[in-house]
Amino acid sequence: MPASAPQQEPRDGVERQAPSPGARGSLGRGLRRTVAGLLLGAGSSERFAWPVRLVPEPAREGPTLGAPAGPDRPSVVVRELRADDEEDWRALRLAENDRLAPWEATLPVGGGETLSAFPDFVRRQKRRARLGEAMPFVVEVDGAFAGQVAVDPITWGATRSAQVGYWIGGAWQGRGIMRLSVAMVLDHLLGPVGLHRVEINVRPDNERSLALCRGLGLREEGLRRGYMHINGAWADHVSFAALAEEVHGPDGVGFQQRLARG
Repeated sequence: MPASAPQQEPRDGVERQAPSPGARGSLGRGLRRTVAGLLLGAGSSERFAWPVRLVPEPAREGPTLGAPAGPDRPSVVVRELRADDEEDWRALRLAENDRLAPWEATLPVGGGETLSAFPDFVRRQKRRARLGEAMPFVVEVDGAFAGQVAVDPITWGATRSAQVGYWIGGAWQGRGIMRLSVAMVLDHLLGPVGLHRVEINVRPDNERSLALCRGLGLREEGLRRGYMHINGAWADHVSFAALAEEVHGPDGVGFQQRLARG
């Protein structure tokens, strides 16, 4: 990253007064911040609000999703991953390791990459969220850490797209909680965030996740061979996607509304 940019003579023929030393220093610092932001892809302003807290939309929900929280309908919140989640995250992941390991992304040998400690991971993800590159979400059910939704990576420029992955603890599996959580995230990404396309890629033998994507009405785009390194080996994935115009166009229906309609 350059420490400063070279000064150039004005090209419009207008004579300019040289800035004072104090003003020159302020100008230099501002220029460095601008150049650094552009090189990082952040631009002059944040890409989206972060942190953000997502909750179901009562005005759009039908009898199932719109009913008050209670024994048969838990309170579901999707919010940012925080450093103080470490204890709950570790407890759940250790308890669920045998069930989740077959679907876990792993690092191929020879890439020089290593897994980060939890605090380092959270700090890096916060930084990437501020740069508009990722959204590390947690799913809370009745105030308990129940799982995660990862929006990673997010790309801008000519693509304006993102990929979404998720996992949930066994105690909350099969209750529609992750389906609702993913619906909230998709509505947010293709709405307020301003993305054009969102993908979810699923192992062909992951029946629960395939059912989630199909239940949300995501468009199935086909098989990607050797798409991701999973549980120690390269694995094929079925690709699902949604476009902003499919949700917000004349005939579009948001994902939470799709759930409410059944």
